[in-house]
Amino acid sequence: MEKIEAIYCDFDGTITKTDSVNSFFEKYASKNWLDSEKLWIEGKISSRENAVIQVGLLKNISQKQLDDFIEQIEIDDYFLDFVDYVKSKNIKLTILSDGFDLFIQKVLERYKLDIPYYANKLIYKNEKFSIEFPFYNENCDKKAGMCKCQKVKENRFCYIGDGTSDLCIASKADFLFASKNLHKYCKENHINHSHFTSFRNIIDVLNKGD
Repeated sequence: MEKIEAIYCDFDGTITKTDSVNSFFEKYASKNWLDSEKLWIEGKISSRENAVIQVGLLKNISQKQLDDFIEQIEIDDYFLDFVDYVKSKNIKLTILSDGFDLFIQKVLERYKLDIPYYANKLIYKNEKFSIEFPFYNENCDKKAGMCKCQKVKENRFCYIGDGTSDLCIASKADFLFASKNLHKYCKENHINHSHFTSFRNIIDVLNKGD
């Protein structure tokens, strides 16, 4: 693998062991959130529209309930090793997520990680939620809440992801690590990628490329 200038990484289901956004809706939203999710996966609504609908279906929850939920979000067993590896190689690492900034911020703080990130803004006030899209791009092909492609500035970059929100940027990466639904999509559409199940796999592949 030729020298890459930067690594961009998805958060939910990639860095985290499970999709924290889906888990949150499953626990605290009415079951109608699944109807909206289905429409998004089928491409009938944008991820931005999906997020607005789903956040609107959230029940009122206490600060303790929110804190307890975020506290149980787990990261990949080898992600901290991956961060150390990237730092040792002086490669820029950035998180790009179409999920919630609040979850990312709290998880990074817990693990004392200083990684730049871009995500949708989840606002919690008086036990209710709303959402804003500070990184929305009206020219985004996928009409995502957070346009991942617009944040990439380097000529050569690596991307790591696992799902539907990664489909657009995945096709533009010079080197792609894919898991779960993104891996399946890449196989079906003959997109060159390296399959991974943990960040240990990614470290091993990057080491071979040195």
